[in-house]
Amino acid sequence: MKENLFISKTKILFNNVVESLPTTHIAFCFDDNYAMPAGIAMSSVILNNPDKNLVFHLFANNVSNEKIITFNQFSIENITIICYEISENFAINPDTLVLHVSASTCLRFVVPQILNKTTSRVLYLDCDVLCTSNLNELIKIDLSNKYAAVVPDVKKTQEKQCSDCDIPYGEYFNAGMIYINTDMWVQNNLTEKAFAMINSGKVYKFADQDVLNILMQGKTVFLPKRFNYLTALTVGGKEDNLIGNDTVIIHYVTGNKPWYKLYLTPLYQRYIASSPWANDKLLLANENAPSTTRRYAKLLASEHKYFSAFKYYLLYLKHKAFKKR
Repeated sequence: MKENLFISKTKILFNNVVESLPTTHIAFCFDDNYAMPAGIAMSSVILNNPDKNLVFHLFANNVSNEKIITFNQFSIENITIICYEISENFAINPDTLVLHVSASTCLRFVVPQILNKTTSRVLYLDCDVLCTSNLNELIKIDLSNKYAAVVPDVKKTQEKQCSDCDIPYGEYFNAGMIYINTDMWVQNNLTEKAFAMINSGKVYKFADQDVLNILMQGKTVFLPKRFNYLTALTVGGKEDNLIGNDTVIIHYVTGNKPWYKLYLTPLYQRYIASSPWANDKLLLANENAPSTTRRYAKLLASEHKYFSAFKYYLLYLKHKAFKKR
């Protein structure tokens, strides 16, 4: 398999190394819509891991130069950022990209193959996460003869996907955090196998996540949920208050993302404030989901904030009308 698979250009934004510190490699994959959330996630990693050199590998699919330039503001003494531009050859069977899954999430198939010459271990993270503690406990996990360290998905997902993917109950993992043994990955040609499966014509409900579960079955280390704590936000973003202090990575699943005003959590707001995106204006909600605005109007009405409720209900009608065009 070609080492530069789907990579049209590699650019080192900056390379800062403190010789006395150990190094951890972390990868993010994103398109233009997820550049800012990727940056907030990176900011949370940086703030909680001052004791190591952090090398961020950014796999950017059609991301504007303007947004990439913003990442230069992370240039401090222990941070390195390498950006990999994705070529036009990258394509995924569109029939299997259901449930609003972006083709860019399938870029994680490429990550271990590209980075194997650089490191035998890489931490892959989705962009909709926050790192809220030091990563030392995670990166010290023994991956001998294992593809990766992962966290089992929630019970509801297990019940459906274990049978669909022919995996023992309890062993279906969420792919938002994968600590990968790149040597074993490359030795077993997982990148090639993954692309063959995703583009075979078969529809996988959770696309790349299903494929990775099938390929890695029986060869993963399962970790407690605090290493990939799945949380679904509701309007007002109160769910962060329920998460234990020992949580290492919070993963905001569902379409209710904390970078929208309606779901912004106090914790996420703190990490935005400490990032290069501190002054960016947040969208009210995902414009493809106008029902969110209607739910917020109902919440405000229940709190007797009738004027605000009316305003948001009008916004809902406007979004709905715009979506129908």
